[in-house]
Amino acid sequence: MWQETVELSNHAVTRMAQRNLSTEDVEYVLQFGCRVRSGGVLHCFLRYNDIPKTDRKRVRRLEGTTVLLDRCGQNIITVYRNRRGLKGIRQKVKWEIRSRTLH
Repeated sequence: MWQETVELSNHAVTRMAQRNLSTEDVEYVLQFGCRVRSGGVLHCFLRYNDIPKTDRKRVRRLEGTTVLLDRCGQNIITVYRNRRGLKGIRQKVKWEIRSRTLH
């Protein structure tokens, strides 16, 4: 589901270099990862079960990779890895709810 209109921020480019992730790796996560809206952003998280069986040996290293996109899904904010990260993503305070209660 990679869109050519998706842009990488400077921060995302830096983090990709630090974490040894290529643009092809990010494309793969965007294509096969599960998407969760939380904290006012869109998390695209690649679980082991999301990886097609034919690719599991080749891309097993990408398991737990998360691509953080803005609310519209047009800009990649950052990229990180955490195999148990989905639980933390789902437990985040909903940004919309929190912002309404603070005002």
